Amino acid sequence: MSDPTRFIDNQDGSCTDTQTTLMWTLEDAWQKEAQWYNWDEAKDWADDVNFKKFCSYQDWRLPTEPEIRTLYNPEEINKDKYEKDIYLETIFPAGSQATLWLKGDSGHDGTLFDFKDGTTRPLYKSKSGRMSVRLVRGTMV
Repeated sequence: MSDPTRFIDNQDGSCTDTQTTLMWTLEDAWQKEAQWYNWDEAKDWADDVNFKKFCSYQDWRLPTEPEIRTLYNPEEINKDKYEKDIYLETIFPAGSQATLWLKGDSGHDGTLFDFKDGTTRPLYKSKSGRMSVRLVRGTMV
């Protein structure tokens, strides 16, 4: 069972993980915008969120693999946008996309994280892969 005091809802569309000190957007890009993103568009969306100073910050970014793995919890059942089980901490509202883009700046392939099974896989960044993204800020301790 998940620690009920681990995540703090900041009451502004974000939450803070007390174990890692990372701050996360509660909703992913699909939940906020109702559209899919390739990797380049996900980066652009992060830039837009920063331009708008979401939660008064301008350092939101795509998460790394170690960071996103801190949200994967096989003991917590959440629901994706299709009402399928995903293992995303339940501080995050149901209805997110199960597969999210991760940070990475080189090559043609981006990396996806899948909350259905905790796996990562490569996918061509710019032409395919309509996925979503959940933004993070801070440095993991």
